[in-house]
Amino acid sequence: MKNNEHGRSPVSEEAESREAVADLLLELGASADDSTEIAANSPVYVRSLIDGVHELDELPLWEWKAGDLSFKEKVYHMAKEKGVGGMLPFLESLGLSRVSSMNFACLYLEFTVVTVYCMSMSRSAASKFQVRFVKELLYPANNKEMFIGKNSHRMMMHLTISSDDAIQQTLSFFEKRSVELHWKPLASFFELVGIPKGHVGEILLQFPPLMFYDTEKDIKPRLSALRKVPKVSVHTAIKSWPHILGCSTDRMKSMIEQFGELGVKNKKLGRVIASSPQLLLKKPVEFMEVVLFMEELGLDKGTVGRILCRCPEIFTASIENTLQEKVKFLMDLGISRDHLPRIIRKYPEFLVCDSNITLPSRMNYLRKLGLSKKILRSMVFRFSPLLGYSIDKVIQPKLEFLLYTMKQPLAKVVEYPRYFSYSLEKRIKPRDIQCNLEDMLGKNDEKFAEQYMGIGRMLILPPQVPDGCRAFIHWIDVVHQEASEQDIVDFNRVE
Repeated sequence: MKNNEHGRSPVSEEAESREAVADLLLELGASADDSTEIAANSPVYVRSLIDGVHELDELPLWEWKAGDLSFKEKVYHMAKEKGVGGMLPFLESLGLSRVSSMNFACLYLEFTVVTVYCMSMSRSAASKFQVRFVKELLYPANNKEMFIGKNSHRMMMHLTISSDDAIQQTLSFFEKRSVELHWKPLASFFELVGIPKGHVGEILLQFPPLMFYDTEKDIKPRLSALRKVPKVSVHTAIKSWPHILGCSTDRMKSMIEQFGELGVKNKKLGRVIASSPQLLLKKPVEFMEVVLFMEELGLDKGTVGRILCRCPEIFTASIENTLQEKVKFLMDLGISRDHLPRIIRKYPEFLVCDSNITLPSRMNYLRKLGLSKKILRSMVFRFSPLLGYSIDKVIQPKLEFLLYTMKQPLAKVVEYPRYFSYSLEKRIKPRDIQCNLEDMLGKNDEKFAEQYMGIGRMLILPPQVPDGCRAFIHWIDVVHQEASEQDIVDFNRVE
């Protein structure tokens, strides 16, 4: 390979740069193996050091006489001057992008400075107690690693500190927050909604501004907007999405009123809030746009309300990038616009399925089996949940059982696509008899036993059927008498 404009081989430069990074990591306390591995898996960071050395060589802008330094030594000094303690190459080696790594590293350093400063400063006993209480609240000993590793980035984005003055202001803020008047009431509030003190840190790290809220003045008034929602549902919503405690009361009230106009009230409202609390943060006008989109498809308000209860995620989705894409997928399959309401009403979850990979792969799998587009359109129209079934977990194993064990033709599922909705182990296998699929699977246990128990035994028994039941089945097979009401056995419930 040719030398670059600096007279050095690019391969040689990269090798020397990786060695320089490894040396720095080793100096910072990493093992020899870890240092080498991290340096080898952080090419973007290494490239940035090489570019930095080239730039300083060209201008020249070195702050000391660098003429006597080797390229590797220059890279080493460049890395050391960046002052991120090996954090950037380490994060890149874990798979983070350079932007994410830089943000995380800088915030981590700033937060560490504040923590060390707080814990080492000579202040009053009361101040030390406050620091200790807050520290224990955020980082309980039994779960400290998870918080720091997974959630601290969120918190530090709200607590970024850039100067000594800012550090002093932050410390002043915490000093003014009395343990008795601020932190303990906050912890007590979370315990009231079902969050023990050991898990309060999780909530604060998910939504750091809560640390600045006054329990009586800020948090409880916001809860008044949710007075129509069952308390249990509100508590569940707070635990999964604490951001609602920072939402405008007017916005939450407006959203609840709009839910009510769709018939979603009381227990139904509670289920929606508990499963998708982020809906309360949505702008009312954006929510209404989704409602209007559904109505334009031919769905009335009552149906839209039922869909909201069943799959609230739909109302947080983008109309252009998600909902319209699903409608286009159905129409490309040949479903007319007049038939869209029936399909969406029967299987609204379809609107939040992956239309780029998952849905096409399911249709392609069925097409490869010999089912034409026209047949698939008919199957989807008659049983739209077919669109949501996994190939590996549902479609393929049930088809294989139908074709190779039951010896039934593929045309049977074309006639009765609902076949895929029944449990293979609990419904299909125990009822493997020679009849059409709808008769075999569509009847409840009593009607099935009444109609078919006298004409033959089950070819495949449910798992763990007691010997006494097996003998009884054999007796039925031999006598061929019609089962009386007292003889009917619900084999799916035998323990």
